[in-house]
Amino acid sequence: MKPMMKCGHAANATDSKGNPVCVICIGINPGAEIVDESPPNLEGRTARCVYCNCEEPSSPNLPFFEYNPKGEKDTFYCGCRGWD
Repeated sequence: MKPMMKCGHAANATDSKGNPVCVICIGINPGAEIVDESPPNLEGRTARCVYCNCEEPSSPNLPFFEYNPKGEKDTFYCGCRGWD
């Protein structure tokens, strides 16, 4: 399972040393390079695609997964607009 980062995203890349990072937030949020040692409990939560609104059970293994603690749904990208 991909680690959750302090920025709220699941790790979606690695740096030059092989450490997990979030490429969405790197350079913007210092938490993009810090693994969350106490990740959120995602049990019973749902993630919604940011483009087509399809839903899946929340999981760090979803592409571009982001935990949204203040919202009812987390977010991810399902690939509905391609992977280019």
